[in-house]
Amino acid sequence: MRPRKPHNCHLPLRMYQVNRKRKNGQVWVSYIYRGTDRVDIQLGRDLTQARLKWAELEAKAIPADLEIMSGIFDRYKRDIVPKKSERTQLDNAAELRQLRPVFDEIPIDAITPFMIAAYRDIRADAMPAVG
Repeated sequence: MRPRKPHNCHLPLRMYQVNRKRKNGQVWVSYIYRGTDRVDIQLGRDLTQARLKWAELEAKAIPADLEIMSGIFDRYKRDIVPKKSERTQLDNAAELRQLRPVFDEIPIDAITPFMIAAYRDIRADAMPAVG
């Protein structure tokens, strides 16, 4: 069997990245699942959602990095922060340092608005008064 193409090496087995160049020069990226019957199933354009659909199709557990907040924080730091200005990147890094000790190991489904409000209130009480 030949090795996978470099742009598919980071993907799970039978999941592939499809790149199409548009007329305006932008590259359109999508993900597919190719089963043992060689039929392609569209998984979407978002890698996280595609991995979740892949897990359903493979009848495997959802990847651990998508179940807890640390995976979301890592994804945000990897995909979103580099597109921001330098000062905003520094601010986001400081914000993540504050959020990680509290929310890092909590399952995503377990976080409630009440927990967020309680965190906000505790942080507000700890900050010195302005003015």
